[in-house]
Amino acid sequence: MTRLYLNNSFQAKQELALDLDQSHYLAKVLRYQINDKIKVFNEKDGEWTACITEITKKAVRIQVDEHLSIASPCPPLWLAFSPLKHEAMGFLIEKATELGVTHLQPLITDRCNNHRLNLERLQKNAIEAAQQCERHDIPRVLEPVVFGKFLSNLPPISWFAAIERSESESIKQALEKADSKVPWGFIIGPEGGFSAHEVKSITNHASIKSIHLGPLILRAETAALSALAIAQSRE
Repeated sequence: MTRLYLNNSFQAKQELALDLDQSHYLAKVLRYQINDKIKVFNEKDGEWTACITEITKKAVRIQVDEHLSIASPCPPLWLAFSPLKHEAMGFLIEKATELGVTHLQPLITDRCNNHRLNLERLQKNAIEAAQQCERHDIPRVLEPVVFGKFLSNLPPISWFAAIERSESESIKQALEKADSKVPWGFIIGPEGGFSAHEVKSITNHASIKSIHLGPLILRAETAALSALAIAQSRE
C-alpha cells in the first residue's frame, strides 16, 4: 500500500487535500481510483490508513481512517558531508535516509565539487525514501555551511571524521568505545579527500575523533554509507 508523508495532524474521519505532486502521483502515475486505500504518516501522529474520496484536476482528497501505529522517530544521527554531483547526491540522500540519518549537513570544503545545491529537491529525495522504508520521520537537509565555520560551531554530539590513509582507529574500534547514549555524527570528505589544512583542523579538534574505514580508498558516497551502516549495527 502506498505511503505518503503529510505535514498535517491526523484524526479519524478527517478529510485532507493532497498537494499537487502527491495528487499527480496517485491519480496519474499510479492510476488510483476513488475508494482506494493508502497510508499516511508523520513524526507526530504516526501512521494511518486513508481512503481516496475525490479526484479532480487540481487535487486528490482523502479521508483519514484507522490509526495503525504510533510515531516512532529515528534516534538522532548526523551526517556532515561535502556535496557530490547530482546523481551521486540523490543516491546518498536516499540511502542515508534508509540508514536512519536525522540531519544531513552539506559542507563546503576545499575540494568541494558541487556548490549549487537544490535543497528543495534534496528534501524531496529524503521524503520519498522515508515513504519507501517505513520511517515515520523525515531527515532534515540543512543549509550548506563552510567547513571551518562548521568546526567552530559543532552540534554537541559525538563526532567522528573519516580520514583516509591515517593511523587513526578503525570505525569499529572507535564506536565500541563511544557512549551509545550520546548521539553520533559522521564527517565525510569530498572526492579527493580533505585538504591537508582540513585534516589538521580535524585532528586538532578536541570534539572530533578521527577514524578510518579500512585499507581501501572509498568513493565519498560509499564512505558515508559504510559509516552509517556500521553505526546502525552498533545499536
